Amino acid sequence: MRTATPKPIVHIFKEYNIGKFKTTRHYKLEKVLNGSNQLTDIINISKDRNCAQSMPDYWLQVREGKRWKKPRLTGLFRTGKNFIYKGDTDNRTNLVLFKFSESAEALTIYFYSNFYTKDITSLLNTI
Repeated sequence: MRTATPKPIVHIFKEYNIGKFKTTRHYKLEKVLNGSNQLTDIINISKDRNCAQSMPDYWLQVREGKRWKKPRLTGLFRTGKNFIYKGDTDNRTNLVLFKFSESAEALTIYFYSNFYTKDITSLLNTI
């Protein structure tokens, strides 16, 4: 029996500190749709420096107080569609899709709570 795909919690971020750092971009939360914030109000996305065996393209960090912290999220991996990456939290409990604007100044994160699948083809067509 196949379960229906849940509606994602959509987080919309805008970049700030544009051009300040070479390998890291900082984003502030603009709004959340379909639920409550699953991340933090400020995040950063940094390029992978080939330190992990899994070889993601990017890493996400969340801002908690005055410190950057790695959340319980895997790295961001390519999906085959331009500007869209995937990851998961809590050992494949929640699927997370990242959609960057062409300039990467806007970032939309789709958080699928209590849902995970390896085949994201149908999801890519809906975002």
